[in-house]
Amino acid sequence: MRIPVQSTSLLNDDRVVIVGGGPAGSFFAIHLLREAKRLDRNIEVVIVEKRGRSDLNVDDFQCRGCSFCAGLISPRLNEILEECGLVVPAEIIQGRIDYVWIHGQWKNLRLRVPNDKQMYSVFRGALPGRRTGRPAGLDGFLLGEAVKEGARIQYGEVQRIAYGASGMPELTMRAPSGEKVSLDASFVSIATGINARCGSEYSADELIVSVKRLNPSFVPGKTRRALIFELDVGEDFLKRNMNREIYFIEYGSKHLAVEHTALIPKGRFLTVALIGKCIDEAVLPRDGRQIVHDFLTLPQIDSILPGIAAAPLACLCAPRMTVATAAFPFGDRFAIIGDAVGSRLNKDGLYSAHETASRLAQVVLHEGIDEQALARGYGKTVKWLVADNRFGRTVFAISRVAFTKPLVSRIVYQAFATEYKVRDVRSRPLSVVLWKIASGTADYREVFREICGYHVLRSVLAGAAVTVRNVAFEILLGVQWGEYGRYPTVVLKEKREALKEQLASSLGMELGKSPDFERMYWIKIRGSEDEIMEDLAKFGQPNARFLKVRIVDMRQTQGTPNQVGSVIRYSVPFVQLAAELRLTNRVRFETLLYQADEGLVDHGKLIFNVAPTTDRNRRLSIYAEFDYKKGKGFASRMMWKGARLLFPEFVHDVVWNHALCTIKEDVERKRDHTW
Repeated sequence: MRIPVQSTSLLNDDRVVIVGGGPAGSFFAIHLLREAKRLDRNIEVVIVEKRGRSDLNVDDFQCRGCSFCAGLISPRLNEILEECGLVVPAEIIQGRIDYVWIHGQWKNLRLRVPNDKQMYSVFRGALPGRRTGRPAGLDGFLLGEAVKEGARIQYGEVQRIAYGASGMPELTMRAPSGEKVSLDASFVSIATGINARCGSEYSADELIVSVKRLNPSFVPGKTRRALIFELDVGEDFLKRNMNREIYFIEYGSKHLAVEHTALIPKGRFLTVALIGKCIDEAVLPRDGRQIVHDFLTLPQIDSILPGIAAAPLACLCAPRMTVATAAFPFGDRFAIIGDAVGSRLNKDGLYSAHETASRLAQVVLHEGIDEQALARGYGKTVKWLVADNRFGRTVFAISRVAFTKPLVSRIVYQAFATEYKVRDVRSRPLSVVLWKIASGTADYREVFREICGYHVLRSVLAGAAVTVRNVAFEILLGVQWGEYGRYPTVVLKEKREALKEQLASSLGMELGKSPDFERMYWIKIRGSEDEIMEDLAKFGQPNARFLKVRIVDMRQTQGTPNQVGSVIRYSVPFVQLAAELRLTNRVRFETLLYQADEGLVDHGKLIFNVAPTTDRNRRLSIYAEFDYKKGKGFASRMMWKGARLLFPEFVHDVVWNHALCTIKEDVERKRDHTW
């Protein structure tokens, strides 16, 4: 029979045992020891860690094996680390992120990491084994920081926890030598995670079963299987195709039921994390390899990472992830932290680990270590996780509809693009909420409230109106997307002047300050200047696959393609309207300047520009501007106003958007993407 022990907060010379030296355990040790020092209490902290060696100095802790984590440090977690003085060493940071892409069925959305935020990728353990040099990992760094604060590491595997005759917790552990060792404590924090046996339900783990005997009310959280693998693709490949970028993809195919995917670059490796019905139903190891193959051959993956299916597989695992929070994960003198309690749905498990760990450290020092004190203090954090994931399930249900249904995806993209074209950077509500979803920088309750807010709904309704209009004109003009990919072509409002200056500098001339009509578009193309120029030479040619518009005939009538003197004639047969574009200036393989005759417009210009990007690809930009004909008499003015109504300005968006995507596809399909 257990002897009751008076339970207060932790006192001088009490021993705290932390089971597990992952991030949750290390965070708990760091916060506990710092706060105890502030309170002038001497607390002994022992971290029992089953991975690693004991012959490493304090700066060289390395957690062996795999930590079953995508390894992305969110801006919110990075801010917390900085506030705590935990500066992640440069050798642990594998890749800094500038852009987050959300891949939708219609188009991709690119979200810029704010200039005052940091987002980066890390390896947590020592895998994949192909890594060269010192395999620095985040877990080892945090464990070393805990030791610097005064924690002691004892290597071994805890098998059971029980109350001893004195009423204090006693741990039974197996030492590296194989012998059984007992360890008593005033308080025990269990931070083993849910993958002590990778892929198995953690509720069946012997330690968790013994916890249920201590508190029969404890119910382990629900989990599902994920699939995480790493490809050895090389730094050059990643720089060319995912330079300082990550991708989130919300769909697979009819034959591969994937719900959520993360593509995260790490040095020469690419980490891919998947969840979905196909993974839930996988049974044998070969099922996982088949899923990897099927995933890498999806069209949307090949468009992001050409030829990736042939990349060498460095490692593969099928860990479990929490999808529902544990109930009553505490009792007299013990509590569970980290993902064994729960984690924010699909996002930022490391942040959740920190929140549970830091809150528990405050509770045991200030409020108490009995079950009632833990329920009052630490229970608030558990309830926060429960509520946050309730909203998270709704947010991700909305997100899946938004990015997996082609029409809805197009509306969302159009709303997003419209914000970028016409609104200032601080007045883009849809962009803000998409950033919060993708980066995990806000609670799901806050995200859900913003999704349902007036400003986001107004943007979406505006996107729906523009989509209906554009679809109608695509039908009228005979613009068909068919096999062509669909890529972002919008130029941000704040980037327009810089683009105009670049074009003017390239041509050595001034561009109009305030023309009646002005449009800009750009797109990134994996190709060289001459390859892009070769495709632009098809402008007005019968074999061109872009600018095929039903009611406008465009053809070259004079000169040589892409050479000064070439003339492209536009004609609209049913109203007997015609105009000509004459190529008047060419700057190497960089810029083409067409000028319009004065038949339909005054002072018209059409500029193509090819410029290198930081990832050694090219950006094709299009700039169009002209002044409308005004007419002198009443009849003349009415005629030109009528002509203007026949071809509203947004038609250029429809036509050039399709043209740019087609040119990109034509150029990239010619390139050899063999590994």
